[in-house]
Amino acid sequence: MDVEEPVTTASKPDRQDLTYLWTEYKYRHELCWTAVYKVSVAVIALAAIPYAKAAVPNDFRGWLVAPPLIGTILAAFGILFVWSELDLFAKVKLAHHTLQDQFFDATLSDADIRGAAKHGLTVRKAWRTPFDWYVMVFMVALLLLSSGHVLFLRMSHILKSTPISSL
Repeated sequence: MDVEEPVTTASKPDRQDLTYLWTEYKYRHELCWTAVYKVSVAVIALAAIPYAKAAVPNDFRGWLVAPPLIGTILAAFGILFVWSELDLFAKVKLAHHTLQDQFFDATLSDADIRGAAKHGLTVRKAWRTPFDWYVMVFMVALLLLSSGHVLFLRMSHILKSTPISSL
């Protein structure tokens, strides 16, 4: 059963419930950002390894693509990991905003102020907030840039090791 609007039963939410959900909301939000930061730093660090030492014997130049390739795989895994974190965050976000809207309904008497303060977050919109889109666009861009970097390193290795006369 696909429900558009969250089902609520309480007339006025308890302040402890609001505090608990706000704490959980902040925790899940921070977990999303922490996952993005950790994956980004790891991918960038692995991408920088081929540039750390200029004097590498020709026999080992092909291996310089391995760390950025591992970074690309990590970026792909990071998308899945961040996706699952965003899914958990969306559930907490929906519960928090639903309870907060109930609180506004019960405490704000002016309809205009109440309407402006309420989020109106629905089940369908819980996973489609700008935050979710920005995070996923960033993670996909990280994957694409990392893949392009691996291709660049591989092509530059081929061009450096092949004599120009044989091209």
